[in-house]
Amino acid sequence: MMKRILTILCALCAIITTGSAKTLVAYHTENTAMSINVIVGNKTFTATLADSETGKAFAQLLPMTVTMNELNGNEKYHYLDSSLPTDSYQPGTIQTGDLMLYSNNCVVLFYKTFSSGYSYTRIGVIDNPSGLAEALGTGSVSVRFEKAETADLTLNVQSGEVPSTKVIENGQVYIKYKGQVYDVQGQQIQ
Repeated sequence: MMKRILTILCALCAIITTGSAKTLVAYHTENTAMSINVIVGNKTFTATLADSETGKAFAQLLPMTVTMNELNGNEKYHYLDSSLPTDSYQPGTIQTGDLMLYSNNCVVLFYKTFSSGYSYTRIGVIDNPSGLAEALGTGSVSVRFEKAETADLTLNVQSGEVPSTKVIENGQVYIKYKGQVYDVQGQQIQ
């Protein structure tokens, strides 16, 4: 997420002035670290996949919707039909929002922090897990994993007026210009 914000800020600094005293700002938001959406009911969480063979192989499976089963009051799991590459280690402490692989085909989404002696391979992590436990609930739940979209945005602005970026609680990036707020697709939201 931080790389995405830095990409946007750098692009905003690279303003091209035209002869008509207008400025054209054009940039492309990039997923230098692969971002995905984890959708539970009507709640969407942004996650960053590990820059690893496991993260890349998981991304190749997307989009997918799976039923994740409850285990131990701290995790949801789902067995994949195929194996993913592994590089397992003992994390010691599992963090809320960790997306891990147990063995070579069991996707585990943790919604509580706790100590563990088990070995996992990191798939990724939920960027802001606030509300994750509530969204997942206590039983089995349908979870959709999908690649987060990238978008092109072009704004025409007056010379010397630079749009500012704004990050709100759910990790979404917004552009503020002349009192109006736009999402990265250029849609006005305020």
